[in-house]
Amino acid sequence: MKKKSRPANSVPPDSTPPSSPAQPLQARRAEMVPLLVKSIKDYAILLLDKEGKVLTWNAGAERIKGWKANEIIGQHFSRFYPPEDIARGKAEEELRTARDEGRFEDEGWRVRKDGSRFWANVIVTALRDENGQLLGYGKITRDLTERREAEEKIRKQSQEILEMATVPIVQAWEGIVLVPLVGMLDSQRTQQLMERLLHRVTETNSPIALLDITGVPTVDTQTAQHLIETISAVRLLGAEVILTGVRPVIAQTLVHLGIDLSNVLTRSSLAAGLRTALETLNLQVAAKQ
Repeated sequence: MKKKSRPANSVPPDSTPPSSPAQPLQARRAEMVPLLVKSIKDYAILLLDKEGKVLTWNAGAERIKGWKANEIIGQHFSRFYPPEDIARGKAEEELRTARDEGRFEDEGWRVRKDGSRFWANVIVTALRDENGQLLGYGKITRDLTERREAEEKIRKQSQEILEMATVPIVQAWEGIVLVPLVGMLDSQRTQQLMERLLHRVTETNSPIALLDITGVPTVDTQTAQHLIETISAVRLLGAEVILTGVRPVIAQTLVHLGIDLSNVLTRSSLAAGLRTALETLNLQVAAKQ
């Protein structure tokens, strides 16, 4: 018997076109990507046209920046920038960099709808078709305000600790504050010294401040002038300053420099200065019987 021939374009009953499983998968992917972008709330993810006007607006953008989609779509993205950045064309500069280099990243201040500022990490990416033609830009913004505030707090605490270590002020006795200076005195350290010493004298209501320069290696005209200014400022608060640690070499240097400390109470050592301070307060240290 002759077998019946099958038409050339017919498909065997047990075969499936190879592209059919991929088509639903691609369709699902195409649906899922916009859903993912729309649902992300920790990042502002938006598309810009070639001029920088907003095309899309996700939930993260609304949460971070404050505008609703119908309030901002069609607006230029420079609305998110402080006036000083707008004036110098920062937004346009970002687009140029992204266009020429493919990508731009920056951290800086941005503005919410209510006018408040937040510290943001911003990435702008140029979007091109398969022929290399620019279609627009993708822009991702992350709010780093809390991180910046935490870093600033740590920096401030570190600075305060450094200042305390640089210019320590201790309560040597009731009514007596002590400032043991170590190293050279520059303008910044002197300013710190004066501010902290004046604050501590006022805070403790101490009538005497011991300023010990045993740890100061050399004294030049500028250092001596800084010391005199500090002493004068303390005296304006009604307290007396005793300058201690004035070694022979320091005394000679001050004389050669023509620095007049005749109206300043000085002692060669801290122990001698503390003894003088106690006597001034009608106090004495006696041996235990």
